[in-house]
Amino acid sequence: MNLAGTTFRAVSNSENGSLNTQTEMRFTSDDGLVIGNYSGGTIVAGHVLGKRLGASEVEFLYHGATTAGEVQAGKASARFALDEANQVRMYLEWQWLTGDQSSGQSEWLLA
Repeated sequence: MNLAGTTFRAVSNSENGSLNTQTEMRFTSDDGLVIGNYSGGTIVAGHVLGKRLGASEVEFLYHGATTAGEVQAGKASARFALDEANQVRMYLEWQWLTGDQSSGQSEWLLA
């Protein structure tokens, strides 16, 4: 799936994550590099840069600013799949590269 022009909305996130269900990620390019931005809810602004590992897998680096004034960075492995309702979901396994360097998971739905 080409991600350019798609938008995903977060549906869940680990407790140690910063985003919430009002956060959206918009992909602007999927031509060699996957590029996007995210914002909404607890996120003021964020950016992602990814490299494809396969047809349905992308490795991301990201950084963002929260409404609490924090600036954070991390890495994530994304997997894209159809759910039981035939909707496209993005499953992220992520880890902070700043702060406590903890890890977690988030799930996103194609908007």
